[in-house]
Amino acid sequence: MARIGQDQLEAIRQRVDIAELVREYVPDLKRAGRSLKACCPFHQEKTPSFMVNLEKQIFHCFGCQEGGDAFAFLMKMENLSFVEAIEKLAQRAGITIARPTQELSAREREIVQLRSALNFAQEFYQRLLAQSPEAQEPRRYLESRGLSREVRDRFGLGFALPDGGSFLEAALRKGFSPEILSRAGLVTVVEKVGRYRDYFRGRILYPIRNVRGEVAGFGARAMAEAMPKYLNSPDTPLFTKGRVLYGLFEGLSDVRKSRRVILLEGYMDVLALHQFGLTNACAPLGTAVTPDHVALIKRYAEGVHLVFDPDDAGAAAALRGAELFLESGLSVRIVTLPRGLDPDELLHQEGRPTLERALQDSKDLPDFQTAVAVSRAGVPLSVESKDRIARSVLATIAKADSEVIKSEWLRRLAQRLGIDEESLRFQLARTSSAPGARPPFQAAPAGAASKIPPAQEAVSVFERALLKALFQSPSAVLSEDAIGEEDFDGAAARRIFSKLKEWMRNPSRQPQGSSSWSGAFLDGLDPEDARVVRALWFDAERKSPAQEERGLADLVEDRRLLKRYWALNARIEEMQRGQAPRDPDAIRHYNETLGRLNERRLMDRLRDFRTVGA
Repeated sequence: MARIGQDQLEAIRQRVDIAELVREYVPDLKRAGRSLKACCPFHQEKTPSFMVNLEKQIFHCFGCQEGGDAFAFLMKMENLSFVEAIEKLAQRAGITIARPTQELSAREREIVQLRSALNFAQEFYQRLLAQSPEAQEPRRYLESRGLSREVRDRFGLGFALPDGGSFLEAALRKGFSPEILSRAGLVTVVEKVGRYRDYFRGRILYPIRNVRGEVAGFGARAMAEAMPKYLNSPDTPLFTKGRVLYGLFEGLSDVRKSRRVILLEGYMDVLALHQFGLTNACAPLGTAVTPDHVALIKRYAEGVHLVFDPDDAGAAAALRGAELFLESGLSVRIVTLPRGLDPDELLHQEGRPTLERALQDSKDLPDFQTAVAVSRAGVPLSVESKDRIARSVLATIAKADSEVIKSEWLRRLAQRLGIDEESLRFQLARTSSAPGARPPFQAAPAGAASKIPPAQEAVSVFERALLKALFQSPSAVLSEDAIGEEDFDGAAARRIFSKLKEWMRNPSRQPQGSSSWSGAFLDGLDPEDARVVRALWFDAERKSPAQEERGLADLVEDRRLLKRYWALNARIEEMQRGQAPRDPDAIRHYNETLGRLNERRLMDRLRDFRTVGA
């Protein structure tokens, strides 16, 4: 990694408020004492366990154990490298970080070159569409579709000439190598002659941006009768079509405000909705909805309106996508457009109010599923048809995580099919408990919420109390008389103590109590140990005055007293088993120690305070 100065990292930490950053992705963040709290964006949960510490400028989830500072949060949310997170937060903070190319790793250099090539391509193709005499036909086509120049420019639409070499020639003159252009999906090799040519030829180009606004690839529509009619960039180190959504970046601000996404099928539909002011619209790139799409939308939204073609294939696609959204915990509604029109046609023929009415009249997934099934079966419904429809819809209802929602959906299904509601409720219970029932969608690996990191398991109750007290007065680690490594038995606790001691001895460390102190200290820890420390910090903050911890000196004395007790207790047990001779001094010390434990009210907490290895 490039040598980005520690002073630059600290400057970024000081200027970026983690609460503001997190709230852009987790808008339901609410005050909880001196911290902020919400449901975790990294795993499925119903009870909030995700915390943001305002003083230390860190986050921690007590469910899945994810945590860290602003850099760690952005890396996790947007799948960035550490360097990419630094650069993005530096830009946010108004700090310029210049990194000489020779300091970059080979992979980082390639990524920089790929992004540069894609940016050059986007500007090149956009300029051709705007200025080239050979682009008159695509310009007329876009005008005939009612697309405004303003939207065309905002999305950066372009045109690739049909000759197959214009872009390659311009890119080579600019200094790009054919290998980088090929890795970026911009040129391809003609196998018969072994030379390169443009990947896109005679097509309108739709730049596809990731959620950071960077051009990752292109979608393309043929102007002539070329096949395929639509073509996407091939998969590259920066682009996988099943993981991005066209228009999401351009509408991200509105998505965050409304907490809803309108999911469409095509590029022109997205452009039309944005042109008519419905900017929370986006679309997959000619693929079915994937779990990656669902996870991406779930970062920013709580619900989805699915708008698909009204034919059988469109209905099937809507049902498949809707089930994924429902399993993820997102609210999902299916939108049916009048007279078989697509969104682009509807907006230009009838205007925004008609589309807004269709959005308002949208159906919950079970209602849509029931309507489609009834339409296919024909009325009047036979008993067998009712049973088949009920079983199918109940399997969907079972995936909802709210009993209130399930009850309402059951009521409507019973009414629509003319079936007794209690019968459906009984069948639903059987469906939910069936051995083959599908598990809920997981945005994080299964079991993440219950897995306890090994390091946290290895820190005893007493050691956690002692470490919490140390972090309240970290300079105490420098006093050999106050506390030492021998006061910890667990390996994790010893490592954390040693790191704190090493940190406090460093004269260049950040001021104690600052957000930079917290972030920089965590940076130097093993990931498992960092999880333990974050949990300790949050746990200490959540204590009420009535739960105030014992002071450091008292805890150390308790620790040494308890250690003496367990050593003497083992000796007494050996005597009782006849494995050691009777030792009056040991018995006297044992009784004295018991008396001290009683005085300090520790007898009822012996097991809690027993340390690993004692």
